[in-house]
Amino acid sequence: MMQFLNARELDQTQFDAALKLQQRLDCARDPGLPLTPAGELRATFDDNASDNAYHERLVAFDDGEAVAFGHLELTRDPANETLAILEITPVHNDASKAVLSELLRIARADGRTSVIAFGDYTPEADAFWAGLGAELRFTEQESDLDMASVDAELMTRWIDAAPDDIDLVHWAGRCPDEHIDALVATATAMNDAPTDDLEIEDTIFDATTLRADFEARDACGIDYVGILAICVDGSAAGATEVFVNRFRPAFAWQWNTVVLPAYRGRGIGRWMKAAMWQRLRTEAPEATTLRTGNAESNAAMLAINTEMGFRPSHLMGCWQADLAILESGISRGGSEERTHA
Repeated sequence: MMQFLNARELDQTQFDAALKLQQRLDCARDPGLPLTPAGELRATFDDNASDNAYHERLVAFDDGEAVAFGHLELTRDPANETLAILEITPVHNDASKAVLSELLRIARADGRTSVIAFGDYTPEADAFWAGLGAELRFTEQESDLDMASVDAELMTRWIDAAPDDIDLVHWAGRCPDEHIDALVATATAMNDAPTDDLEIEDTIFDATTLRADFEARDACGIDYVGILAICVDGSAAGATEVFVNRFRPAFAWQWNTVVLPAYRGRGIGRWMKAAMWQRLRTEAPEATTLRTGNAESNAAMLAINTEMGFRPSHLMGCWQADLAILESGISRGGSEERTHA
């Protein structure tokens, strides 16, 4: 009998089984990277504030063995109050539809009516979601950078070509109050990033939202490293952010990089990325791999990353459907007996 447990409420034996599943998935997906340690998985399970969203995480068990994870993200953003974002790992075993059914139940109870499913794009995943009535609406290229292999002279040239009417402001952990409005402007500018055919509204950011995310990331074991490109009047020209994982410091994540429309075409994006690379090599030399994700349709940013040395690692997909369509698709495929905890 399939059993679903709230990931925050696992006992030690159940948590150990979940960790075993996570590390098995790590080996299959990223054999060259360190495995997820217990502390990181626990912090992930406990997270309920990052990305301006509530999070629900389930672990599916079959005869005591952890067989699948379900993650439901319920955005707090009022512009997307009917949207649920979910991920099921893996999506090609017998537990997948049962996990999905439980996540949809939670989403419906919260008033959500539209669902975006996010995960690795594979033939199995595409067949799973298409079979339930969801459409592939967006693809994202994940790429990895070997930090030691970056051409240091190229980075110097990018920095030397920087405009002289803009300064870079470095921060860590929490953006200083005097620059928070500039950071809000850059976060808002990320709404220009391609979303292809996804039905999703622009996210509304403010200082309170960003400060809450700083705290949530820290609680999850993430060191937030930021650079702002600031004009003479204190307004924003751009920003880049990296997450350094305290549990696996060798594996860092390139988060947002954005240049505001009025300042594009001046080399600011390259400048910020080069400055961040130099900073990480000095302040976080243990970070040997930097991963990023870009919409396949974002040719400009992909070109910069390729020039810097990023190499494709995984193709990600977003499938979208009305929640009712997914419920109907599950019903057509039959139901599975389950218990709740």
